[in-house]
Amino acid sequence: MSKRRKKRKSSKAKRWGIIFAVELILILILIPVVFVYAKLSLVKTATADEVNKANIVINNDVDVTTQKALKGYRNIAFFGVDSRDGSLQTGARSDSIMVISINQETKDVKITSIYRDTCLKVPGYGFTKATHAYAYGGAELAMSMLNTNLDLDITEFATVDFGVLAKIIDAIGGIDLDISDAEFSLINPLIKEQNRVTGSDSPYLDGPGTQHVNGTQATAYARIRKIDSDFKRAERQRIVLSKVFEQAKTANIGTLLNVIDTILPEVYTNMSSTDLISLAKDIFSYNIVDQSGWPFEKTTSSYQDLSYVFAEGLEQNVKELHAYLFNNEEYSPSSTVNEISNELYNEAGY
Repeated sequence: MSKRRKKRKSSKAKRWGIIFAVELILILILIPVVFVYAKLSLVKTATADEVNKANIVINNDVDVTTQKALKGYRNIAFFGVDSRDGSLQTGARSDSIMVISINQETKDVKITSIYRDTCLKVPGYGFTKATHAYAYGGAELAMSMLNTNLDLDITEFATVDFGVLAKIIDAIGGIDLDISDAEFSLINPLIKEQNRVTGSDSPYLDGPGTQHVNGTQATAYARIRKIDSDFKRAERQRIVLSKVFEQAKTANIGTLLNVIDTILPEVYTNMSSTDLISLAKDIFSYNIVDQSGWPFEKTTSSYQDLSYVFAEGLEQNVKELHAYLFNNEEYSPSSTVNEISNELYNEAGY
């Protein structure tokens, strides 16, 4: 065999070796992608009839500075409903309403609870409790309520039943919570109720203090309200959510797969597989830097023969929200927010 033929054959073999290596790399990349897509098929995706982004109200009178600030963040609405029949579309009130704000550049995350009893204007229904929006019109109406009253641009959401929270926490091996004396006085009766409703058999806690809790115990903790207020309950919910997130970040692949199998069938969302993968790919880069409740300045009072939470000046509270979430000190409320704020003051005095 001539040297030229040997060289050509060697070059050809090397070329095929390179091609094979590239194909192998592509296969290794594609396998997890296909796997993730297969898993995402478990999610309950909202149909266009249930949630149509074109129908979600976003104030069109928001100033340019605010629009620019909002573009740097991905804002997602998270709803926790207490649905005894498993329905996540409409009909159930959202016991938990959170805005998850992700800084697209730094991956810093802030979680803001919107207190469920806050008096806000729900499109088509007037002033009522924020929790009612989801019962009246599902996620579509609830997102419209948040955008209309708070000058936000939310078009994505995720809803879960509170029952799934216990399953997720059990899947990651539990979380650590610091239970106060007052919280301990109420947590065991709530554990008993959770056991009855979900069919679980969780043990009770022996006492207060920092301890490792299972899913039923953590969910009971997140539901405590009578010792203080709904404000503190919302704070407990954010604490549990933060603990779950931090625990999941340190979990091994087997545990994460178990979590995926547990949570995805229980999630109702309008985010596509592509949207969810874009979130998942940065999961280890996210850092929850702060969590808070809104309104910041608030009071409770009777309105329409019911107890409500009122922002002490809706316009000012929305200003503070934009400064907190988006570092936008130059935010100026839209005329829509101004009008709602004035109307609320004239109707209820706040």
